[in-house]
Amino acid sequence: MSGAIFARAPGKLFLLGEYAVLDGCPAVVAAIDRHVEVRLQAEPRGTRVRISCPEYGGAEFSAGHPPEIDGPLRFVIAAYRTVLSRSPEIGRGGGCSLSICGSMTGPGGVKIGLGSSAAVTVATTAALLASTGASVQPHDLFAAALEAHHTAQDGVGSGADVAASVYGGLIRFQPRQPLLPAVTALALPPHTKLLVAWSGESASSAGLVKRYLAGRNGSAARAAFVAATRGCVDSFVNALAQGDVCAAAINENGEALERLGEDLGLPVLTPRLTQLVALARAHGAAAKTSGAGNGDCGIALTRDAIAAARICSAWQVAQLVPLDVALDPTGVTIACD
Repeated sequence: MSGAIFARAPGKLFLLGEYAVLDGCPAVVAAIDRHVEVRLQAEPRGTRVRISCPEYGGAEFSAGHPPEIDGPLRFVIAAYRTVLSRSPEIGRGGGCSLSICGSMTGPGGVKIGLGSSAAVTVATTAALLASTGASVQPHDLFAAALEAHHTAQDGVGSGADVAASVYGGLIRFQPRQPLLPAVTALALPPHTKLLVAWSGESASSAGLVKRYLAGRNGSAARAAFVAATRGCVDSFVNALAQGDVCAAAINENGEALERLGEDLGLPVLTPRLTQLVALARAHGAAAKTSGAGNGDCGIALTRDAIAAARICSAWQVAQLVPLDVALDPTGVTIACD
């Protein structure tokens, strides 16, 4: 491979199923048109891998001996180590440069909870797999990227965000161990508006997930939460099959998340997220926080264009940050120069 390889992976938003997906519940996740892009350029006469990323800095290491998985570039390094274990030839066939950029941050370059870690893992894994000359199949890419993502996060995470980046569109994600999860394509009815706003606060999803999994004394509360979430996901997916949006499922899943926070002492809702959700519901939309909470984003769904405009205006007045995003229907893409 002498030319450059370009891989591009979208971010994600949870519509339903946060936290409960860690206990085997299905989730509904949307790939969105904010992306991480990776350019891989082979250096056949070299022996080094050079990584450059405006957001996270750079690194350089021997192609056959990558560093430990740590620091801001841990998802990139984890992706390299995973592909190296599967295709040892990339450590013997020369060096390469990996240039990484993205559109996953908010004002001032801050994290806003759109799945950047999964997207950079998927895009890097895709580029490296393509550099071996093999045809990159979605299921193989998902398996490798999920392994890398789990490794970089100390085994934490459901893989729903990785699946959204790989497959694109709106999906129902059903975790299955030890088999690969079941991923089913869904579609929102025509004229449905998916609205997203950033709360103005960044959050650490991995830390909250670890706290959820450590909540042994709240196991009964966890079981009730998972059962309630499963009912919401089923209602929402069944309504989509009939060409409808089940607003009650979105709202009830949001309320279940709020109860979970109270039962397990998880700071899922902040005052700004509470305000974000309340403003959207006041205009007749279904709304909830998206993701682990304690900051980042909230979502709203409506089929009323006038209501959608009013919600975005109300968010702006409240100094929340509406985000111009849409579904990404394609998932990861790979191209060669």
